Amino acid sequence: MKAIDHPSVVSRLKHVGFSAVVASAALLATVEASAHGYVSSPKARVIVCKENGIENPSLPACVAAKAAGNVGFYSPQSIAIGGVRDNHQAVIPDGKLCSAGVGGYAGLDLARNDWPATQVQAGFREFVWTNTAQHRSMYFRYYITKQGYNPNQPLKWSDLEQIHQSSPTGQEAVSRHQVNLPPRTGRHVVYSIWQRDYADAPEGFYQCIDVVYGNEPPNSSVAATSSRSSSTASVASSTGSDTCAALPTWDSATVYNKPQQVKYNNKRYQANYWTQGNNPELTSGQYNYWLDLGDCNGSGGGSSTAVASSRSSATVTSARSSSSLGTGSCTSPAYVNGSTYATGALVRNVGNEYRCTVGGWCTVGGPYEPGVGWAWTNAWTLVRSCQ
Repeated sequence: MKAIDHPSVVSRLKHVGFSAVVASAALLATVEASAHGYVSSPKARVIVCKENGIENPSLPACVAAKAAGNVGFYSPQSIAIGGVRDNHQAVIPDGKLCSAGVGGYAGLDLARNDWPATQVQAGFREFVWTNTAQHRSMYFRYYITKQGYNPNQPLKWSDLEQIHQSSPTGQEAVSRHQVNLPPRTGRHVVYSIWQRDYADAPEGFYQCIDVVYGNEPPNSSVAATSSRSSSTASVASSTGSDTCAALPTWDSATVYNKPQQVKYNNKRYQANYWTQGNNPELTSGQYNYWLDLGDCNGSGGGSSTAVASSRSSATVTSARSSSSLGTGSCTSPAYVNGSTYATGALVRNVGNEYRCTVGGWCTVGGPYEPGVGWAWTNAWTLVRSCQ
């Protein structure tokens, strides 16, 4: 971050001594480092992942962001550029808007359709910045992606249109803005910029907020199906044709930890343990490095056994193979934890067929895994036995 120039302070310090200079420099650095903020409502991408667990996130997008070297979860308030002075587009390149190109936040720029999102609708909505240091502001500015935005492509400036800019303000611990959201369908990103007063320090602060227009539960911060219209969301009966679309391809040089997932040779795998350089196709199995979660088209796994993670003793704990589940008269695809599901989707899991009733929660998996997770009845309904 660009240092603040204080000529009068520096000139006085020349007469004080080296130790005073060091102490004063440390103080200035502390003040500068605390001068930040983040969007707390609706929750910005970075704060959602921080609250999901800094070291062991469970949401697939947050897991991928951490795997990409993201250490910014510790400091959601520090996505900032010093001295930007309203030259945001000139300083931040396309594809780096969510991280602002700041080191340690690159995972926030991953182009995915499963970032946890808040359900919204057209009209006025309050956005709240929580400022960890109070400073005068030139403005808070808001953009939203244009209709037709593709979340699987890197976010570019040309994807955005400005929808709000506040007036200059004084020092505020919390800044609230009534933003008029335009009509949209599907998933979108609201991009917000806080520009500090030039006389203070011309810093800019940046936040990406994921939202979805549709029929998801109000005020939820869960992943929802990308770019679907309300006319199709309620009648979808299966997952997308490629359940691996949002997953990174396995890389022999990358370190993976449970429960990170990858795709390799048109199959989906989940790490069982810490692993590096172990080909998932050759080292999959219940007690091996990888768990085979099945083909990318949503069919069940091969010879490996799927084991539900983080289950309590009160839930199903026995190992199970997706391909060995009794299908009976059920023709729905096997459930894949972390995949994207629309409201109305039918899946097969632990010998039964289930229908998704809340797309956002169905997508989260984990505690919402049908028939297994402790909260699965909030997201799914039992249709019938497949035995």
